[in-house]
Amino acid sequence: MFYSNAWTKCLICLVFLTSGNAECSKPQVEGNVVLTNDALLMNDFSEGEEATFECANGYLKEQGSESITCWSGKWSTLELTCKKKDCGAPRKMPHLTYEFKEGTLFGASARSICDKGYQFMGPSYRQCYTTGWSGRPGCKVVTCDKPPEIMNGTIIEKPGEQLPEYGGVIQYSCNEGYTIIGNKSIECIEDGEYNSLPPACKDVNDIRLKPTTISTSSITTTSTSLPTIRVSGRNNGVGEHDTNAATEIAAVVGSGIGTIISNNSII
Repeated sequence: MFYSNAWTKCLICLVFLTSGNAECSKPQVEGNVVLTNDALLMNDFSEGEEATFECANGYLKEQGSESITCWSGKWSTLELTCKKKDCGAPRKMPHLTYEFKEGTLFGASARSICDKGYQFMGPSYRQCYTTGWSGRPGCKVVTCDKPPEIMNGTIIEKPGEQLPEYGGVIQYSCNEGYTIIGNKSIECIEDGEYNSLPPACKDVNDIRLKPTTISTSSITTTSTSLPTIRVSGRNNGVGEHDTNAATEIAAVVGSGIGTIISNNSII
């Protein structure tokens, strides 16, 4: 009987001592906190032992202790709170802006936008990582092909660059004795093309008079083209013989037109 009571008392003490030194299992975590590498390597934690935590990837400590303690087989409350990393606005680059539809916090994407007349170098989107914004985009000016030469004319003004850049203007001029047909200048625009074709230079002696229409109250008469009057020399030097011939031709043509109008009026 004596041995039985003593044995019972020993069992009670053993149970008490065992329950007082109960171990804790590995703590379960969720959200934006994780166990440190040292804590991950342990499966059981003795009475009074600590488990340490840290903020998950992309998060920074906001407040609270990083550790909890094992007491009577239970863990104390974790007070650590973490917040998302803020990458802020990327560093400014010439002719480059950003669109932040998702903000600037960890995981967000930002769209890169080049100014008009500039094109991307690198990615058009950047993402906020733990190390900051990904990629290194840039914007370079758009260039056009070498400006075309023209026959019987020359380029009198152009940008200093070998290839004209966006906004660059090329000015043309015709040689003596030629007249310019089309735009005197062309401009390099945002798509890397010129805004128009280069002009052409036409020999002034090859330009014909266009047909003209003579209207009366009752009839419309279309006259034929007047004969071409050529002058001597590219410098427009006119000889006496050429002047007399031109005067005679003009008089004959004028008389013919007057007769037609007079006849129509009588009818």
